[in-house]
Amino acid sequence: MPARAITAAAAAAVLTLGPVLDAQQPPARRGTAASVPSKVTVPVEYHKLDNGLKVVLSRDTSSPTAVVGIYYAIGFRIEPKDRTGFAHLFEHMMFQGSEHLGKNEFISLVESNGGILNGSTRFDFTNYFQIVPVHTLETVLWAEADRMWGLKITQDNLTNQQGVVKNEVKVTVLNQPYGGFPWLDMPQHANTNWYNAHNFYGDLEHLDAATLGDVQQFFKTYYAPNNAALVVSGDIDTKQTLEWVRKYFGGIPSSRLAAQPDISEPRQEKEKHASREDPLANRPALAIGYHFPQRDTPE
Repeated sequence: MPARAITAAAAAAVLTLGPVLDAQQPPARRGTAASVPSKVTVPVEYHKLDNGLKVVLSRDTSSPTAVVGIYYAIGFRIEPKDRTGFAHLFEHMMFQGSEHLGKNEFISLVESNGGILNGSTRFDFTNYFQIVPVHTLETVLWAEADRMWGLKITQDNLTNQQGVVKNEVKVTVLNQPYGGFPWLDMPQHANTNWYNAHNFYGDLEHLDAATLGDVQQFFKTYYAPNNAALVVSGDIDTKQTLEWVRKYFGGIPSSRLAAQPDISEPRQEKEKHASREDPLANRPALAIGYHFPQRDTPE
């Protein structure tokens, strides 16, 4: 069920049940002090391995499950200028097999144990997650470490995923009405800095031109423990979990990270307008964007 439908159903339930529950309760006496809600606390532990991997652990016993999330600090906004689309390409490459797991076996491992998983490419990071029964946590940590350490970057896998990514862009973006213009076209018109204004899905020519060496170097540079954060939450023993993390991730070497690009924008002094014809759309659409102040500033 879509999240929107769930939200609407939940709202309806609240509106329906509210008066019934109120009717069952005696009216509050005038002057009675309102009850103070109990404080919500979320236990969080922060650790850092010698190779630079950041580890966040949080115990929650409400369900016998565990959630493993790993975040790599490389997204489609901060990818190298001559490697557009590489961040998205690697989201796909990470499921093509590793040293001890064949192609798609990572997916089978999680799903055959009743879990779910996915990954996504964002502006400044690429993330992967698994939600699994807690008794399979060690196995999932091992599998996640295996692909961080030994992803199978072969020419066959690269060629296959180059085609998959290009077809995904063509089918889900370029061949759809409006073509995702609010998050694809608008940033290119609204921004000045290339890092904020390039084609985030990637130039198809860049994807075609990617060599095996290019992809291996990209992986070595960005998919390293000192460029990642690992989060584990759920019905976990945090001490045992940290021991597993050290066991499986601790021996992975760190990398020499590339300098972070400058993503600042010059001050905008006037409105910008742009338009394009879309032969697949039979009604016009409008998107409006705003430049916001820097995070954590008074504005």
